[in-house]
Amino acid sequence: MAHNKDAVRKILAAVKEEGRNALTAPEGKLVCDAYGISVPDEGVARTPTGAVELADKMGYPVVLKIVSPDILHKTEAGGVLVGMKSARMWSAAT
Repeated sequence: MAHNKDAVRKILAAVKEEGRNALTAPEGKLVCDAYGISVPDEGVARTPTGAVELADKMGYPVVLKIVSPDILHKTEAGGVLVGMKSARMWSAAT
């Protein structure tokens, strides 16, 4: 199995340069991808409409998580919604 160590080094160097000691979820996925580790589909949306489009594309149910290098404990910050089974559930959650 080929590993893309250069891609991982670039990610880790960027995190270190920003003074962080943890990866965001998208960064973690990139590291997993570089080493051939299978993970569930994911995407980053910047709007509620974009989130619905991503979820429709991936398929339900989905989990919504805030993405921020400043928020490591997403559950404690109220930044996780689990078991979103359709776009209709979003209006109740937002």
